[in-house]
Amino acid sequence: SPEPAWEPICGGEGFSGKRAPPSTQCHEMQGVGGTPDTAAAFHESDLGHDIVRQVESQGQNRAGVAAAAAAGGTDYIGSDRQPPSTAVVMYIHQTLDEQCIRILTLSAGPFESDLHISLDHAKLDAGDPPSYEALSYTWGGNHLSHMVFVDTKDGQQQQQQQQSLPVTENLHAALLHLRDTSSLRTLWIDAICINQDDKEERSRQVARMGDIYKSAAKVIIWLGPEGGNSTAATHALEELASKINVDWTHYTISAANQEDIRSDWLDLTQHAPFDDETWFSVVRLLNRSWFSRLWIWQEVFLAHKGATMICGHSTISWEQFRKAILSLYRRRKPDRVPDLHRTVTRAWQICNLNDQPSLRTILRRTKDAKCSDQRDRIYGVLNLVQENQRLGIQPDYTKTTLEVFRDMMVNSIFEYGDLTLLTCCELHDERGDIPSWVPNWSVSRKCKEIWGARACWNSLPQAKYKDGDAHLNVIGRRMGTILRAQQILTDDSSSLASVGKVPQLRETYAALKSLTSWLRDQLEILDFDEQLESIYRTICGNEFSHRYEPVNENHMDFRESLAQFRVLADPKTNPTNDFLKSCAMLLDAFYTHALARSFIVTADSHVGLAPKTARQGDIVAVLLGCQSPIILRPSEDDDEEEYLVIGEAYVHGLMTGEAFLGPLSSNWQRVARYDESTGISWDAFIDRGRSVWQVADPRLGPLPEGWAEEKHPMQHIFARYRNLVEGFASIYDPRMMLFALRARNVELYDFKLI
Repeated sequence: SPEPAWEPICGGEGFSGKRAPPSTQCHEMQGVGGTPDTAAAFHESDLGHDIVRQVESQGQNRAGVAAAAAAGGTDYIGSDRQPPSTAVVMYIHQTLDEQCIRILTLSAGPFESDLHISLDHAKLDAGDPPSYEALSYTWGGNHLSHMVFVDTKDGQQQQQQQQSLPVTENLHAALLHLRDTSSLRTLWIDAICINQDDKEERSRQVARMGDIYKSAAKVIIWLGPEGGNSTAATHALEELASKINVDWTHYTISAANQEDIRSDWLDLTQHAPFDDETWFSVVRLLNRSWFSRLWIWQEVFLAHKGATMICGHSTISWEQFRKAILSLYRRRKPDRVPDLHRTVTRAWQICNLNDQPSLRTILRRTKDAKCSDQRDRIYGVLNLVQENQRLGIQPDYTKTTLEVFRDMMVNSIFEYGDLTLLTCCELHDERGDIPSWVPNWSVSRKCKEIWGARACWNSLPQAKYKDGDAHLNVIGRRMGTILRAQQILTDDSSSLASVGKVPQLRETYAALKSLTSWLRDQLEILDFDEQLESIYRTICGNEFSHRYEPVNENHMDFRESLAQFRVLADPKTNPTNDFLKSCAMLLDAFYTHALARSFIVTADSHVGLAPKTARQGDIVAVLLGCQSPIILRPSEDDDEEEYLVIGEAYVHGLMTGEAFLGPLSSNWQRVARYDESTGISWDAFIDRGRSVWQVADPRLGPLPEGWAEEKHPMQHIFARYRNLVEGFASIYDPRMMLFALRARNVELYDFKLI
């Protein structure tokens, strides 16, 4: 997928789209014979590294690689054959019409022979669209160490004017494995089909990536050559998938054949029946670089006509791979296999893309994926969300990374009425030149996303911003000042309670015990025993089974786990290993929410979880249009009141609109109620005493004058309102708009974020 290449210095269209004059084109690249080992060893030699470093440092393009190799007097780079003794001219991409894409035709040939291709222009939206397969792979670095030959338009190979195109080692290997011995193969491959040296073309083609992968006859996933017993790994995953059926609506697993199914293929409490070598080969396969790459998320997601995964000469369909990974993700994992939990979880996140993710959700899920151009943090995931969720962003590689990140935040606020991207901000030790209110997507997020927050309830953001400014003005409420902040886990903590190993459970328990001991010492501001339930809800992010309708068994039962917490929090407790194992789900939830966070206590005894950089004197704010409470730090500038954004927080008692509406009465509860028509859980309120359900918040009074609730097909899951005077409709509750809040004398504050 689009990654930066070297700037053109000769023979290329560059950014002007015009050919350079003949005097600037690269001419002959003359070899001096030698053995096949000479060429293969070129990049491993000191001479090879010196030439490559020289080329990179001078910013040369593909043509420079050929010229540098010729100057070194060595064999043809990356080929196992001697170079041609005649002139070789570097391929120059022809100007591409804005409506077109390039299609690559791979010529047939023996596995070890030189690679020959041709390139044609085609329109995807034409009456007779092209048929091709799209390649999903990882570049494997920017070293263009191998060559393919581009044949002339009429297919004749003119030996005196062979055109060559340098490619990476991994792409070269993919082409060798994909080439048929007797027939042509038609492909779309980003590194070849997009002129990477032309930023304008690159921007246009990246914007069309969704159409390109959707329209492909098949998406081919190339993991790399055979290695690490990868054949055994793919066969094991295929066998596991063949034993089960999956209901992807409810993610349930059943036997593919009830007559001969072995119980250990289905029993999720047991690990899959693989021997140790197979387990290790699976981990090595899932550790391949393809799984760490950002662009592959959209490439697989868009493969509506099917995808095939290839590793060396072994293949497995994407559907079979998904089934096997779901089974591994859901079932118990053997303790003796290092890195199994991490690699399976990462693979499952890629496999588990649904049809309606929000851009914020996708950005958070891909936070650890790798890309060489940080602008692709945004551009590389746009096609994963519906067009109306893309915040009006179009790929534009003439913009800086700061401009791309800032534009996304500004568009979210002013074009789509949503300040919730502010929850993706985290203040790190080095801010750089990015304002604290702009999420820095180039830095991996440390804290887990806070689930189900509705701190601002259904309110419209109130913000002011002028193009080019480094600050943003927003409106909200000050809900307290932090008096105490205690980091919960050390930075080098290696706990992972979900693995279930006793040493890790004990390490996590030790962190929990240290926290509860610290909380008991805060007697002047906190009564531990009186607030024990609030403390427990806080350290688990209030994620319990009863907050779902129907009850979600993947989460803990609140009452049962609270009883376990009382035991663990007792200073006199010395838990046995068996008891810790029975508390594994609780300890895992605690670890997940506590990682990179501090426990905070405010001046009015609110307790919460904030980013680990939170400290005494920071304030808790609930901002209109932002779903989570935000920790803000007053600037040290005495002349003007400005604030740094530290990050989002869970603050118990402020997560369901209490800052504007007060607390819910004890008989009412907000839950996530599943709706079968949309396949999504929506906010709803239940009166537990009367078993009465409703969409409307019971704390809200009558609508302001001039407003009415509007009937619509989805009114059973959310409300829509119409202004009877001006005639416009709104999904934002008019009772939560600025004029209504001021009419109710809600104290609001204008925050200048820097």
